[in-house]
Formats: sequence, structure tokens, C-alpha cells
Amino acid sequence: MMVTSKLKSYLLKNTSILPLAIFRMAFGFLLCFSLFRFLYNGWIEDCYTNPNFHFTYQFFDWIRPFNVTTMYTIVIICALSALLIGLGFLYRTATIVFFFTFTYLELIEKSWYLNHYYFVSLVAFLLILVPANRNFSIDIKLFPKIKLNKTPNWTVDIFKLQLVTVYFFGGVAKLKHDWLFNAQPLNIWLKARTDIPIIGSLFEYDITPYIFSWSGMLYDLIIPFLLWTKKTRPIAYFFVVIFHVLTHILFNIGMFPWVMIFGSLIFITQQEWKSIFSFITFKFKGNEIKTYAPFKTPKFILSFLAFFFTFQILFPLRHHLLTDNLLWTENGFRFSWNVMLMEKNGYTEFSIIDKNSTKHWVEYPSSRLSIVQEKQMSFQPDMIWQYAKYLEKIYCEKGYKNLEIYVNSKVSLNGRASQTFIEPKKNLLEIKQIDDIYNCVTKLQN
Repeated sequence: MMVTSKLKSYLLKNTSILPLAIFRMAFGFLLCFSLFRFLYNGWIEDCYTNPNFHFTYQFFDWIRPFNVTTMYTIVIICALSALLIGLGFLYRTATIVFFFTFTYLELIEKSWYLNHYYFVSLVAFLLILVPANRNFSIDIKLFPKIKLNKTPNWTVDIFKLQLVTVYFFGGVAKLKHDWLFNAQPLNIWLKARTDIPIIGSLFEYDITPYIFSWSGMLYDLIIPFLLWTKKTRPIAYFFVVIFHVLTHILFNIGMFPWVMIFGSLIFITQQEWKSIFSFITFKFKGNEIKTYAPFKTPKFILSFLAFFFTFQILFPLRHHLLTDNLLWTENGFRFSWNVMLMEKNGYTEFSIIDKNSTKHWVEYPSSRLSIVQEKQMSFQPDMIWQYAKYLEKIYCEKGYKNLEIYVNSKVSLNGRASQTFIEPKKNLLEIKQIDDIYNCVTKLQN
């Protein structure tokens, strides 16, 4: 009870709103840029409107894309709401709109899953709960009486905790034999990047992938604690920038490095920002702003956040109950901060048999799926099952009602020889629940 009381007292204690406001601006402007980049690259068509079939998430089968005009409209609304978050204009409405539109876009297509999409949705949800617009925003120009200098500790620390979960579980996920003792998949990836100027020649040495593997694991496990500690925070943030710029140069992982660099700004305190501003001769006036209406913490919020972060801690561990080899089966892989753990390639072909007429067809996924969909489906069991159900629907519409579908699937993991992935004699249409497909995955041969 005493510990709980002390924790509650700390969480409700006031701190400067400046770190929260800067975090809001960094998040909003970065996501606005990312979404307009998405538009510019023509990915709306590639991801949402060109495919005839979408791999949906479990429990979210009802989420579907609209026509191309509507999808462009939704992405533009999402981008503009991110801009409004950054500006702190109509903040509460903007955060709610951003959360729902971004999460909707994320849930349409499973083959495009990325960890930082999930992270962005979580942060957007948490932003709805906090008064991040009540200083350094357009809203305080329109409504001066909402200005705040101070905000409760919990409104800042929840974003720190969310970043800690990403880093910590990313590090725990690397405590695997392949990563530590085979330096895989970095051994494969770095040997393919020897053409990079200046540092490329280092990747020719056998020891280099092991240095990167162990350094990456230690970085993920240690950096959140160094960021949280005042004495080590400057050097820690320096390493954050170096680490993520390097990953951006070496690996094609989209906006993730920039999300982590800008997200880690939340650890920088008001006093540290004042020192930074003084160094660049910018006069900081945060303490001169009058506070009109203190922020009142809703009674339910601390209990809700306790539940939220308990889930964030437990959910990434679910794979221990689901599978004995996460990288091979991927049962529990998504939404668990498994970042850059494997190089996996697969090949699939589907055999369709009409038991009434004994007719037989061979289906190659490349004829119906996009390149990204085919690649991701080829080594993910749940997606293989979903595609088999899609083929069943297509052939049933042609008048074939009594079907069997089998898959010839070969998968290679982290440089191993390709091996049979799904039991080839299993009729996939006998599987009624998506989770049951994992029982048909073969054992990985080392």
C-alpha cells in the first residue's frame, strides 16, 4: 500500500509540459511527412486498391479498403490530422481522427505489417489522454485560458514507458542462438552491403556481423535505462542518433529509425532543453507563461494505464505459450517488437482438387497477389491458410463445390537450406480456425 501510495504521488506530481509539447510536435510533423511520402510514392494503389485480395488481421476481417478516391481522401485526412497534432490546433479532435484513420490504414493489409506502425497507433492513442496542446500550440493562442506550464508526471512518463517496451522487448527478442552465435541474419545482410562507401569494406570480415549482433542486443537492453538517467542521457541520445542513422543507411526499414530518434526526445527535460536553447542563442520563455487552468487527472486514468502497460508487458511474451520456435512458425511474432530478427524466404504453390470431377489445378500466388503479398505469404502460416480460403472462394464461384487444397511450401530461415514448411498432405480446407494452421508447420531442421 505504501509503495502504491508513493507511486501515485509521483505520477500526480507536476513537471514541465515542455518535453510533452516537443514530443507532440516531433510526432505530428514526422507522421505528416511520412504520410505524404506514402502518397508521393504511390503506395495507396500498391497496398490498398490494386490487390484483389487482402490478408486481414484476426478479429479484424471486417476492415476493408474503399475505392481509390476514398482511400486517397482518408490518407490525406490522416496526414492533415498529424499536421494539426504537430501545430497543436484542434488537438483533441486531431488526435482522435489520426488514431482511427492511421489504425484503419494499418489493419487493412497484414503483409505490410511493420513494428513502427503499431508503435505509432499506440502513441496516438496515448496522446488522446494527455494535454499536449496546452502550451507551445495554436490552441493556446485561440484559447489562452488553457495554458499550462506544468503537467502531471504520468502524462510524460507514459511515452517513456512505451519507448522502453519497444527497446527492451526488442533486446529480449535478440537473445536467440541465431542472433548471438550465428550472427544471423546480419551475416547475410552486411555481406550484401560491402559496396557502401567508407564502411562497406568492414563487412567483408567475419567478425563484423558478430560485433553488430551483440552490440544491437546490448543497445536495445541498455539504452532505455541510460535515457532515463540524467547523467547518462546526453551520451545515450547521441548513441540513439548514431545507431538509428546507421540502421537507416544499412537496412530498408522505412521510417522506424526516425520514429525512434524523434520519439526519444521525450526523455529530454526542461532544464536540458533550456541548455540546448541557450547554446543556440534562443531565449526560452516557458517559465514566463501564465498558468490559468491546472490539468485535473481523471480518476480512472491511473488504473487504466496500469492495465494498459500490463498488457504491453505480457502480450509480447505470448509466443512462449504458442510455439517452441518463434522465428520459424511466427505464431505470436507480430505486435511483439521482434525487429530485424530473420531473413526468411519461401516458395509456395497450391494444388486444387475437385473431388466430384477429379479435376486438378495448380495455382501460383504470383498470378493473383502483389510482390509484397506473395513474399510475405510464402513463409507465414496464417497467410497461407487465408490464401487457400481465398482460392476456395474463387473456385466455388466457378461452380466447384467439393474441393481440397494442398500447398507445396519451401522455406529458408537465416541462411539454412530450404525445407518443407507446411505439411504437404494436409487439406487446408479441413482447417476451420486460423490458429490451427500452426499445427501443420513442420519442425525446423537445423
